[in-house]
Amino acid sequence: MDASNTLASHTRTTSAWRIWLFNPFHYLAGGPALAWGLACIVLTAALGGAFDYRYTGTLSFQLSTPTPIWLAITQGLTAWIVPGALLYLAGHGLSRSRVRLIDVLGTQALARAPGLLVAFIVISPPFRDLTTSLIAQGASHFTVGQLTALTAIGTVMVLLLIWIVLLMYRAFSVSCNVTGGWAITVFVVAIALSEVATGVTGQFLQGAIANRNVASVPVQSDQRQLASQLATGILEGHEQGRFEALGPEEATEEFRNGFTAEAQRQNHRTIRQLFGAFEGLDYIETRFMDSQPHLLIHRFKGRYGAAPNVPEVRVVLDRDGKLAGLWIKPWQDELQ
Repeated sequence: MDASNTLASHTRTTSAWRIWLFNPFHYLAGGPALAWGLACIVLTAALGGAFDYRYTGTLSFQLSTPTPIWLAITQGLTAWIVPGALLYLAGHGLSRSRVRLIDVLGTQALARAPGLLVAFIVISPPFRDLTTSLIAQGASHFTVGQLTALTAIGTVMVLLLIWIVLLMYRAFSVSCNVTGGWAITVFVVAIALSEVATGVTGQFLQGAIANRNVASVPVQSDQRQLASQLATGILEGHEQGRFEALGPEEATEEFRNGFTAEAQRQNHRTIRQLFGAFEGLDYIETRFMDSQPHLLIHRFKGRYGAAPNVPEVRVVLDRDGKLAGLWIKPWQDELQ
């Protein structure tokens, strides 16, 4: 094969990949696009739902309170069919060509395929450890490495969202044979309306099962005792001059990365100046956050020798009972 044939073959291969990535409707439309697209939508919703991520809008895929898998899948399908129906009606009004419902719904379903990558990211252990630490510690306590990872993941998620929106517009353009300013305007309006409609529908469905699934977190005594034991062991060790790294069975990876011996030493020096020597803990309550329902926040009042006001010792455990956050701050009756 001569050089010109090799170059032509490479060009065709590159062009094919670009078409698959940015205009897969050149190869798949109608029934096949609908089948593949629906498979991706259902799998995305099921994977996300298993870890409490679900569609709260046409494009919003967020962490939420625990819900049944069937509800997560229903919301995933709603996030597809609502904009699909609106774009079908819009296409009828704009296009001079024949617009088929199966073409619009099929290409819109296939356009959501990159959402599967989003689901794989949010359920991955590194991402869950990172978000757990963010809720437990706050970004102000993040290391440079954690902030870099968070920024990188955020950038990837934004790029995936842009990819999905571009595919949805291309699907609308191809299936309805429309282009230009009016097509873009109608597309933007349809997506905005469907975002609201999908969110309202999700809230209605969530409310419909609220009476059967009360949002409460039963706190087992061993969880509370575990939180107390972990915090007491660490804080008593600090008083004795021991600043030791935690093991993987005790704390999440993200927390361990930030809770170094030097960080512990500096924190202890500050706490000693503010409150005096650590003496013990008195349990007050356990709570959870709607945005991270599997993080249990155990609140204690700390007994310190020179504290003018009783400080709070907050201990956060993840779903596996691993330490995800620990800090001492002035007590406030309401969780801040």
